[in-house]
Amino acid sequence: MDGQARVGSVDAIEAFRGTLIRYAGRVRRALDDVTGEVKRTRGWLETEQRQKWEGEYRRRARRLEQAEQELFSARMSAMKNDKSAQQMAVHRARRAMEEAEEKLRVIKRWRQAYDASVEALAKQLEPLHETVSRRMPRGVVSLDNTVRHLQEYAQTGVAPRKEDDGKEGSPP
Repeated sequence: MDGQARVGSVDAIEAFRGTLIRYAGRVRRALDDVTGEVKRTRGWLETEQRQKWEGEYRRRARRLEQAEQELFSARMSAMKNDKSAQQMAVHRARRAMEEAEEKLRVIKRWRQAYDASVEALAKQLEPLHETVSRRMPRGVVSLDNTVRHLQEYAQTGVAPRKEDDGKEGSPP
């Protein structure tokens, strides 16, 4: 080492700095999008869908109860009316209620699977988030300082020395 810097182009360092800033911005936006989608999906599963199907279950249970009461009333009546319409209504209401129960079970499984898979994958992004949020800005500052130091060095007017080619008596 002879103590001299051999930099081909300060502009190349500045161009790399600009590219790094743009890349960090795009990665940060992508990470924010992923984080937002993970939170929105979790909220959708935990609140919207659960509340929707719990409400639907209650409505369907009331319909089933009403259909069963109508069937009971038809059976108790002294008239020999056809009760098949009431029986079909009870079967339809029962199937609808079972569907709501199944939806609630599926949502519960999805929430558990979501915690096990998506949340685990999202946690794997934390080191990248750390790099983009803390390390890359430090790298940009370091590149700024490097460019500044190289420009100051270039302005000092110190001419680089030619290397000695190993022959004695050769002019410097």
